[in-house]
Amino acid sequence: MGMLDQLDLDAVKRLYRADLPAPVDVLNLIHFKDEEAYKWYGLLTLPLLKVVGAEVGWMGAHVASLLGESRADELLVVRYPNQRRFFGLALNPYYMLVANPQRMKAVRKFEASFTHSFDSLDDLRRCKWVLALHFHQAPDAVQSIVESAGGKLVYQSNETSPIVISKRPHPANTNPLVFKRTALFRFEDQQSCEAAMRPEVVSQLQEAGGDASVQLYRRVPRSKALPAELGKLLR
Repeated sequence: MGMLDQLDLDAVKRLYRADLPAPVDVLNLIHFKDEEAYKWYGLLTLPLLKVVGAEVGWMGAHVASLLGESRADELLVVRYPNQRRFFGLALNPYYMLVANPQRMKAVRKFEASFTHSFDSLDDLRRCKWVLALHFHQAPDAVQSIVESAGGKLVYQSNETSPIVISKRPHPANTNPLVFKRTALFRFEDQQSCEAAMRPEVVSQLQEAGGDASVQLYRRVPRSKALPAELGKLLR
């Protein structure tokens, strides 16, 4: 059964017409089934991202879990002018027939929601190391705790809507974010981040954020984001 057969048209119409805060960010938390296949999916999707005016804010590979289970093998922030542009990509025949089947081959589990952020992507793009806090509540308290430990807040977002496209649930579909708030903090390297996340700091975050998850990611260079054969050409 293809993507077209699974399409929930009523849900898509409601979301397309919804008054969501713009710009719209899609926070992607991806667990791979086949990472190389996902790189080919990214390459197939890149032209459509440009056509709809979307921009990749940051892409990072998971390095360490400092509180809770790993949320993803890769964290990806993509910004769209509005949710209608997102559907311009997701409902494009090329995407449904060519790119999405490649994604389904590549992804084992996937969380993604429409989110909103007041932050520019500029500071985030300059980060090599990012500490990601996924949490439910008290953004000011969480920010204060991490900044007191040496992190610099570069991005935060809030879920504004789940992304409903398919009639039937599937682990590799756009399942809603478990944690509705995300804050990303810059650290200079892995050692400074892990040193800052002392047990007492982690306990404070857990208490303030309501069952928070704390994960460390490292930015994926462009050459590593491409399929291996193409990546060699950029080295």
